[in-house]
Amino acid sequence: MPKHEGDCGCCPGPMGHTGPQGVQGLMGSMGPQGPKGSDGIMGQMGPQGQTGEQGVQGVPGNCIECPCHCDEPEFAEVYSISDQTLSASPGLLLPGQIVKLENVIFSTSNIDVSSSGINGKIIVNKAGWYDVYTGICGYLNPIASPLPCWTLSLFKNGVYVPGSTFANQTISPEQKSNEIVADVFVHFDKGDVLELANTSNAIVIMAAPTLGTNAPASSAYMKVVLMKAD
Repeated sequence: MPKHEGDCGCCPGPMGHTGPQGVQGLMGSMGPQGPKGSDGIMGQMGPQGQTGEQGVQGVPGNCIECPCHCDEPEFAEVYSISDQTLSASPGLLLPGQIVKLENVIFSTSNIDVSSSGINGKIIVNKAGWYDVYTGICGYLNPIASPLPCWTLSLFKNGVYVPGSTFANQTISPEQKSNEIVADVFVHFDKGDVLELANTSNAIVIMAAPTLGTNAPASSAYMKVVLMKAD
């Protein structure tokens, strides 16, 4: 390029035009991944959350294994050592004379036996299913022909309890210690009255045997045990 006038050669010349950009080179391959670093230190435990609502109570377990949730048991036992003459039943499923049970072995609060020795009544004051055991020693005199049986039955509020009749026969005037027993489930509502009565069409003589024993024998007994409360 020719010098201009006054150009001493020490000043740069005018900038030339920028050339086109070159082609970008290829990226190199990524190297292998390095080993995993060790875990960091565990942070502090956060504050405890709020207590949740109480769950639904489960079904109670067996009362024998876990009696803490169960009701107190109800039971009673009474008996007699007296001779009693029980008048006959006046008709079908009707009670004759009631058996009196003057001796109390034990009775819980909801089975009232306070009048069992006066009129034979036992009052149940807790509703539920009970197991009622009964027994009596007795005989017929005179003995009719053909040979009859004699029976006793349970009555609830004066109404015959199905399945509660038990029977025996006196085959000789010398036989004065025949025993008959029964065991039946009975449902009671609160305040129901239980009685044991003659249901024979003849007089039954209730008598404890004495010959051959050195201890007083029972002429009758009754045991009442709550099996399942309502």
